[in-house]
Amino acid sequence: MTRILHILHTNDLHSQFAHMPQIASCLKQHRARWEEQGEHVLTVDVGDHLDRMSIKTEATWGRSNVEVLNRSGYQYVTIGNNEGITLPKEKLDVLYRDARFTVVLNNLQEAGADGPLPWAVPFAIHEWPDLRVALLGATVPFAEFYRLLGWEAKDPLPILAEQVRMLRPKVDAIVVLSHLGLRADRELARKIPGIDVILGGHTHELLKNGEQVGSTLIAQAGKFGEYVGHVRLTLGSKGVVAAEAECLRAADYPYDPQIVQLIADERVKAEKRLSAPVARLEQDWPVNWERETALGSLLAACIRKWTGAEIGLANSGLLLTSLHSGVLTRKDLLQCLPHPINPCAVTLTGEQLLGILTRAIQPEVVHRELRGFGFRGKIAGWLGVDGLKIRYALEPAPQILQVLVGDVPLENGREYRVGTVDMFVFNRMFPELLEGRDMQFFLPEVLREIAAELLNDRVLLQSCLLPRWELAHGGG
Repeated sequence: MTRILHILHTNDLHSQFAHMPQIASCLKQHRARWEEQGEHVLTVDVGDHLDRMSIKTEATWGRSNVEVLNRSGYQYVTIGNNEGITLPKEKLDVLYRDARFTVVLNNLQEAGADGPLPWAVPFAIHEWPDLRVALLGATVPFAEFYRLLGWEAKDPLPILAEQVRMLRPKVDAIVVLSHLGLRADRELARKIPGIDVILGGHTHELLKNGEQVGSTLIAQAGKFGEYVGHVRLTLGSKGVVAAEAECLRAADYPYDPQIVQLIADERVKAEKRLSAPVARLEQDWPVNWERETALGSLLAACIRKWTGAEIGLANSGLLLTSLHSGVLTRKDLLQCLPHPINPCAVTLTGEQLLGILTRAIQPEVVHRELRGFGFRGKIAGWLGVDGLKIRYALEPAPQILQVLVGDVPLENGREYRVGTVDMFVFNRMFPELLEGRDMQFFLPEVLREIAAELLNDRVLLQSCLLPRWELAHGGG
């Protein structure tokens, strides 16, 4: 007896709510048609559905996303790093409290606990009278970050291998929801026999017709909800006999009016919630990515104070809008600093610090376009500093002429504690950071939450009005 299973899947929407009404129509239309034909349908999301740069997500800690998933008809989801490590533990613990779908996740547990998560299952078996399908879920194990948040993230490969071994005799098909990235998905397909389909996420790959690795079909549908993935499995008496993948353009489907209204309602509520004041500013703090600004210095100063470091470093490209005099709200800070980026601290030698400062003034670094690693801006921008006074020249070539730490010249052999942003560690923009020691990450607060805590410090604000960078006379 031949059976047909359709799987509609999304990944890495990153709170792009504009596409969600069309995605909902796609899911509902195809489900109705295929079920009418007597075929089976599953709808799944593979993580990073939420992104805290959205005001609706930020105002509700992701609950708006969950309600969209509910009303769109999703049945199974796994989490991505945006759910797992940009939400504080207490928020993730209740995120799926009202979910009408099942969260499948096998490689995360509470620190010190042995049992499964109360809000997720390690695997699920979806049953029809004539078909049984196992669904497994795994997320990228950023172990150090999860540990700091109170979780334990494990290597998913041995867990998946054992689950597949155990489930294979009991089901007709095995599907893995993998927020691990394409390279890891290929490794899973090579090393674990018995997986029929890997639905991927995390690396934002658009595999328009999937990728076959051995007997496993890997499918991934790009990013931001521009596409809905569709996998069609034909099953015979001994399991899957044919597997096909395609990507459906969300823009080809009408807007689901129920989802449109839900999103509009959530927007109104979010605007109200994020209108809460966090500080009052006595003057404007303009942004400029190509030169030193007091706002760039202020961000570096906030990081320095938060981490207890001697020196603070932060690129001005993190600042997407100016801050204006008067009442400053949570929405203002979200628009200025939308990134899920955390501060970190590392001990560097003076020589390593000088290498960072020299690299930072190179035009190709200032104007470097950045993507990923939590960054939601465009270019790196000028490096804001705190605790330093720097004299530099741009001609005949950009170079650092003098660095004072406080009022004392930088010593190449001395060690300094430096506070900066974790993005610099991951994107290797300044390799000297990886050569430092005693790296410490500060979670769960992201940059805008730190700024909200410190922007009422009048002494701190006043100190940031003083320039840190001095261009040498004749330096261009």
